Formats: sequence, C-alpha cells, structure tokens
Amino acid sequence: MRTRLALAFAALATSAGLAMTAAGPATFSGEAYPLDTCPVSGEKLGKDATVVVLEGMKDKTLDGTQVKFCCGKCAASFKAEPEKYRPAMNDAIVKASPAYPLKTCLVMHDDALDADAKTFVWQNRVYKFCCGKCINKFKNDPAKFAADYEKQVVATQKTSYKATTCPISGKPLGDGAVDVVVNCSLVRTCCPGCVDAVKADPKAAITKVSGAVAAPADTKSADSKK
Repeated sequence: MRTRLALAFAALATSAGLAMTAAGPATFSGEAYPLDTCPVSGEKLGKDATVVVLEGMKDKTLDGTQVKFCCGKCAASFKAEPEKYRPAMNDAIVKASPAYPLKTCLVMHDDALDADAKTFVWQNRVYKFCCGKCINKFKNDPAKFAADYEKQVVATQKTSYKATTCPISGKPLGDGAVDVVVNCSLVRTCCPGCVDAVKADPKAAITKVSGAVAAPADTKSADSKK
C-alpha cells in the first residue's frame, strides 16, 4: 500500500513538473528560443510547447539557454545527447537571425568582419568573429564578451533611437530607462521591471520600437526665432 502511494505521489510530482515546464521557466540567459520548431522532432511548436532552461549540462556553454520542445520526451532526448541536435539547431538560429549589428570581430576589434567571418551561437544569440581562435577566446569567458557586444550595440544604435516611450508599459522614457539588446536591436524600457517582457517576446517589442516616430521639435522655440 505504501509503495502504491509513493508511486502515486511520484507520478503527481512528475506531472506537476512537466506542467511547470510547459508554462515556461521564468529565468533564462541570453535570448529567448527564436525558432518555431522543436530541435529534436522538427515539429511546429504550439502553445503547449515544453519550455526548458538548460542547467547542469556537460557542455557548460549550454547552461542558461532556453529551448522549446514539442513534448517532454524530446526535451529529455536533447538533454541526454545535446551534441546530436545542437549543430542543426544553431544553424537554424543563424539563418533566422537578423542582420548582424557589428562590423568588427568581437574579440579583435580592429579586424573587420568579411564574408569568411566565423559564427558561434551562445544562449540563442549569434556572435561573429574574424577567426576560429577568437571563438575559443570567447568560449573561455563568454559572459565578458557578451557584455561587450551589448555595449557596442547600444553605443551604435542609441543615437538614432526614435522611441520616446516604453514598448511594454507605454510610459515615457526617463532618466531611469534601461537599455536592452535583443535580436540584434536596442530596446529601451522605462524600468527594470519591463525587461523580462521584452526578452520574452522581443519581436513584439522591436515592432513597436520600429514603428515609433521621433518626438516632435519644440515648435514654440522655432516660432520665436521667426
């Protein structure tokens, strides 16, 4: 009897765990999973997709990465043999990625990127380098270079940023505005509390920012000069 009860409780715990996974973990690093297909089965993902943030992986460059699967079995298969599915998944991420926002190697800043530039995907974001050696340097401290990437993107795009309100709350951007880099683009939010919403659905946020119009000029001061 005790054995049956234990098995029943274990089944309930497993079911609850899968339900929480399907709803999606709240925290991941880098970018949200950008593909609409399961990396194991290739099937289209629906609203009930199993969302996993990889942790404790043998390949530490996978830790913190969000991946979506069509079912729990595919999630288990990926975790057991990531090297079997990762290359095709990363190739698809590279193809789906917008135009790369930087013109020079992330490690060797003086080296311009050309048609022979090397790519590496970390936490669902594409990075480009002048050579394979620079990729190895990136792997030794990816967080450091990822932060540098974001600084460069912000510096490049901030001067031409037109939106004056937060794409999440609609509130004006003030002194406490936060710079977020998603899908090769800068998105500014009114506060840290809106950052997760941008990362969860970057395309929606970028669409709002892209449709923004620059704030109108001060017509009063312009008229006074006439």
